[in-house]
Amino acid sequence: MRLLFLTTGVFPGLSPWLPREVELKKIIFLSICAVMLSACAVNSYRSDSEFANQLAKEGLWQEAYYRWQKAMTPGGGSAALHNNLAVALECLGRIEEADREYQLALKLAPANSRIQSNYNLFKKNQRGDADEKK
Repeated sequence: MRLLFLTTGVFPGLSPWLPREVELKKIIFLSICAVMLSACAVNSYRSDSEFANQLAKEGLWQEAYYRWQKAMTPGGGSAALHNNLAVALECLGRIEEADREYQLALKLAPANSRIQSNYNLFKKNQRGDADEKK
């Protein structure tokens, strides 16, 4: 099938001596290459949550919090996500919000030992901070 609507004047830089069919093939090839290269430029993280985990490991709590918030579904999130938000909020000094997130996480997964451990440590740190203020 021949497509004859392309001319060399429309796409500068294409050789004027190439037949229109070759020009079209060249344009398609270059377009495919551009799409493939742009796909390579996308980060290797599968989700905002995975990216947030990496940010947290680097101590970038505000950005991690933002990414976990972005990963939150409209109907709520998983217990693990609420736990992660709580840890981020705790590190950001937003204690009341952190407490609420821990409680949500525990409500969703009361038997989760990691969440229980994090919450117990959080409470212990809060008691320690209160004792230091006295």
